[in-house]
Amino acid sequence: MKSRWRLLFNGLILGSLLLSSRGVIAQCGFTSVGRGRVLTYTFDPEVISAGTILHITLRFGGGPEGTERIEVPADWAGQTMHAVKYLRALSPDTSISDTATPDAATIRYRQNGEVALTYDLVKDWTGPLVYPFQFHPVLMPNYLEINGANALVHPKLEARSLVTSNFDWQKLPTDWALATSFGTTAGPEGRCQSYSGPWRAVETALFAAGEFRIHHFQIASQPAVLAVRGQWTFTDEEAVADIQKAVSIVRDFWHDHNFPYFLVTLKPYDIGKGSSDGSEFTNAFWMYLSPPDSISALLPVLAHETFHGWNPRRMGYTTGGTETSLKWFSEGFTQYYGYLLSYRSGLMTLPAYLERINGYLRDYAKSTDPDVRGPVIALWLDGEIRRESQGEHSLDNVMFDMVRKGKDTELTEARILETADRYLSADVRRQLGQAIEPGAMIPVPDASALGACVRVSIDRVPVFVLGFDFEASMAAHRVTAVKEDGPAFKAGLRDGQELNGWSVYNNQPDRLATFHIDTAMGHQTIQYYPRETTTAPQYHLDQRAFADDPAACQRH
Repeated sequence: MKSRWRLLFNGLILGSLLLSSRGVIAQCGFTSVGRGRVLTYTFDPEVISAGTILHITLRFGGGPEGTERIEVPADWAGQTMHAVKYLRALSPDTSISDTATPDAATIRYRQNGEVALTYDLVKDWTGPLVYPFQFHPVLMPNYLEINGANALVHPKLEARSLVTSNFDWQKLPTDWALATSFGTTAGPEGRCQSYSGPWRAVETALFAAGEFRIHHFQIASQPAVLAVRGQWTFTDEEAVADIQKAVSIVRDFWHDHNFPYFLVTLKPYDIGKGSSDGSEFTNAFWMYLSPPDSISALLPVLAHETFHGWNPRRMGYTTGGTETSLKWFSEGFTQYYGYLLSYRSGLMTLPAYLERINGYLRDYAKSTDPDVRGPVIALWLDGEIRRESQGEHSLDNVMFDMVRKGKDTELTEARILETADRYLSADVRRQLGQAIEPGAMIPVPDASALGACVRVSIDRVPVFVLGFDFEASMAAHRVTAVKEDGPAFKAGLRDGQELNGWSVYNNQPDRLATFHIDTAMGHQTIQYYPRETTTAPQYHLDQRAFADDPAACQRH
């Protein structure tokens, strides 16, 4: 089989190149000795009209075996990527060979010798930057944003393995700002960054550089940075104030402001409205937003991602496949608290909060998504703890207990249930054990936890169902996996149709979805309401009571 990798250099020519590259690294003053394994990355951007090609060199010390597995970014956040090109060896007597999967290679080298690899990182999609392409390396002519998971080739390492990682950004254009999980600078100084600690922090690190406006501010008494680009309907100062509040409400909840550095990057999608994405990284958070939209829609997401600093980060470590099996808790309960804390702090009104909760309740019965099922389980469990303790305890107490005993402790389902058990009767314990099983139903959540102005009833409601695999279709620009007799099928969408444009209001079944397709019959525009009907518990607000006295209806 012909190798994917190209071995370009050897012998004396290779040796001279390696010495030249070492000269660049020496300027940063990195030491070859550090905590754990030492990895040094050097970044050399080549700006072209279509984008930026990022030439990356990696150096690390080889082991006594003279061979090991190298991991290559090939998928992240549900996206298949082809951004790593021309992976090749620079060090003498080093070879690279294929494995059975595109996310790995095998290297052989001199025993205990220095290993040097280089590769190019390129933009691997065409067209404008729209969802979900932000999960690929974003390499534009005037800026870039990458992360450890989608950009860094590295030896196989466990998440808890200790490393010292060096990052040499000296070849960035002099007028580019640099903002990463490990520091921020708006000039050529400070472009040599190092980190020592668990590998997980590098794998989840964020790196942005280019034409960003840099704003330094504080959250409580701790330093934070906003790196923003684009033109918005709000000012940079308004964005800073909103970020301060969204992060503060979570840190205040945990009574923990021990975060010496925090970075937020904010970038616009190229077109459209109503699209947004927020994701958490090491000491950082990224925001992508449609240019006409308000940042307020992303603040609960920022609260959610900030909450991950404790759930699950400070509740213990996971092993094997437990991280996936616990998503009902790590993702679902965090989803619940992202909106709950936004409501408690006034970032969301009570009507907006109820609308969000009702959405989860509508989708719960037909969903296997932990992001949907988890918030409903949390809502129900919070109400049961409040009811059984006559308001003395709540789900908050369970979360605090999980963090208090989380250090150096494995995070398991059994430990979560045991922690909750001390606040529950035997009957509710049994119901909780059943509720976390996929497809299981739970009793109707109590409305009393939401205040005197809220009641609950079982209603017939529309649920958001597109009826085909939208994300796969966007990526392929071709309609994929249409559900027979679903709303998309009834409207005329079929597998294989060329998809050239769309307008979708996510989780809004009463807004028309529009798709532009090309078939043998020519260009067509297909519109339909993306919904099916089901029965579900729904909360209802006493509008008159809320209008007369909103404060009396708020229960915090």
